[in-house]
Amino acid sequence: MKKEDFIIQSEVRRMLIRSNIDYSKIDFGTVKGVVYFRGVFRLPMVLDGQEEVKKMITVKTLLSFEKKVRSIPGVVDVLFQFSNWRKEKGQWIPIRSLKSDEKRKGDEEGKEDYRGEEKSEGEDERKTTQGLQKNQKGD
Repeated sequence: MKKEDFIIQSEVRRMLIRSNIDYSKIDFGTVKGVVYFRGVFRLPMVLDGQEEVKKMITVKTLLSFEKKVRSIPGVVDVLFQFSNWRKEKGQWIPIRSLKSDEKRKGDEEGKEDYRGEEKSEGEDERKTTQGLQKNQKGD
């Protein structure tokens, strides 16, 4: 690690500690002046039932933190790979968890067959069993 990268790394660590960010789930590193962040971005606050307020505070914190990191002497670029937030066209957008998306997709599939009719559990198995029984009687 170059001396400049080490100094940037130390300053980033200091900013994370001072910025009221839960950095326990964030990995970061610096290579040739480029600062990389990966993990889960969270604020250690309790605002149960106030999702919009929590989202607004988190977005402001992300913008402020990014600005602070970019202002460190020697920083060339900052790249974020958070699993719960992404930056798109200059705006921070929360990412829904893949597990909830997969669960929702799985719930939608299998409820209707290709004709749009509801299927009950085991319907395909009953048809297959009935077909086998008919073939056995015919033999």
